[in-house]
Amino acid sequence: MLNVLMAAAENDILPRGKVGGIGDVIRDVPKFLAQQNVHVDVIIPSYQFQTTANQSRFELTLNVPFNHDIKQVKLFEIVDKQTKNVKQWVLDHPDFCVGKPGQIYFDDGPDKPFCSDANKFSLFSAAICELVATVWFNQIDVLHLHDWHTAFVPVLREYQPRYHKLHSKKIVYTIHNLAIQGTRPLHGDESSLQLWFPDLDYQTSVINDPRYQHCINPTRAAINLADAVHVVSPTYAKEIMRASDHEHGFVGGEYLENDLSNANAEQRLFGFINGCDYDVQLPQKKKQADLLAKIANTITNLKNNAPSETVHQLGLTCCAAWQQNPSDGPLLVSIGRMTEQKVKLLLISNGDELVIDSVASLLADHNARLIILGSGDPLIEQQLTGAMERNENLLFINGYCDNLSQDLYVNSDLFLMPSSFEPCGISQMLAMRAGQPCLAHKIGGLADTIVDQKTGYLFTGSTYAAQISDFLNTLTMALVDINSDSERWQGIQLAAKQKRFYWQDSIRSYIESLYCLPSDN
Repeated sequence: MLNVLMAAAENDILPRGKVGGIGDVIRDVPKFLAQQNVHVDVIIPSYQFQTTANQSRFELTLNVPFNHDIKQVKLFEIVDKQTKNVKQWVLDHPDFCVGKPGQIYFDDGPDKPFCSDANKFSLFSAAICELVATVWFNQIDVLHLHDWHTAFVPVLREYQPRYHKLHSKKIVYTIHNLAIQGTRPLHGDESSLQLWFPDLDYQTSVINDPRYQHCINPTRAAINLADAVHVVSPTYAKEIMRASDHEHGFVGGEYLENDLSNANAEQRLFGFINGCDYDVQLPQKKKQADLLAKIANTITNLKNNAPSETVHQLGLTCCAAWQQNPSDGPLLVSIGRMTEQKVKLLLISNGDELVIDSVASLLADHNARLIILGSGDPLIEQQLTGAMERNENLLFINGYCDNLSQDLYVNSDLFLMPSSFEPCGISQMLAMRAGQPCLAHKIGGLADTIVDQKTGYLFTGSTYAAQISDFLNTLTMALVDINSDSERWQGIQLAAKQKRFYWQDSIRSYIESLYCLPSDN
């Protein structure tokens, strides 16, 4: 039996274990690997929360060399989350908790990007190396690492003699978001490679950042040092070998395109799309009044946790107006993290207004409403709050509620994904699973999962101006189709609902290509 250790920052199988799509992947992939007779150990930091939030059992203490000290990191098995061929684990140490217990990521601000998170995730990586090298050496064949939070593992394997024996283990590195790379100084800082690992004899040209050569770029280091590099859609794998052109709206390799091209030339770069779990019970469709009542209750709960936030009061006012004036027009939804990646296009100027205001005007012409659900960048939240105040057919719910999101997938007509880039995307799969077609940007995983005017609608453009124009034109087309209940619309709805992205297909590619590459070591 093949034995895989899957390490990440998030895991949605655990309470409060998810911030983004990576949490969904770490929840689902082990389940489907297990069905293929692969044993998977899944491990994340405890964040001083998971050991008490779950039924856990102490396993052992690791003595991890780190920052001129020996850190005692405890390993716990999460007993109540075990399934056949899958075991859930957390590593526990006070340094993994920055901010509130259970908080996965910490924002130090623009002056110290990734400072606190790099401290805890470098220790997490060191603990993984220590665990596999000293305790689990004979029971792990593959280390499958996810995003920059675990990218120090291949660095330590390469440059720390204590962990050279890990060269007999295959390291697979999956990139879920190339835009977030975890860059920190090589030395001379309270959060730096030299402080974490003072005796590391590394090769600077392999691990440093292309722009800031005095810094380590853990994402670049892992790309150069892993045995296999995996991104989460075929189209995205091609896009990231091209340089980004932010001025014209193209996000590609984000300064790592040369390293990724080299990995591709060495046959180490793979693009396999994520899957979707169809073995779930979707909620029943709600009456409009019941859906709005649930939305109002959700906003009220958010307001009670942040009573000073005007966005929630504006949301309740909007929801009340919708309750008093029910609509028989289309309902559009957008769900996701409020980041530039997801919503930048909506917040660009379009003449004398923002694109989001142009969207609201267009929706008004077609008796349609839009709900945006999510949280993230405070400035983006502020801009969307202002847009809600200006447009009575726009409701911005500033927070996240998984239960509500499932209802929105089922009860809406069209899902919007105007992402600037999208390595894979899960929201479009969830929407289509619920029978809701998507209008999305023809990039990355969106281009691989949506067929224009067959299972959804795609817009494109080589500049921001062209993207905005095509987005609004495509939205108009979709609204006309929905309101007329055209034969094409009915066909798109049915095709979207019937489309399947089975994890089982991707898992076969994992096993055949990622885990079984010949090793030169």
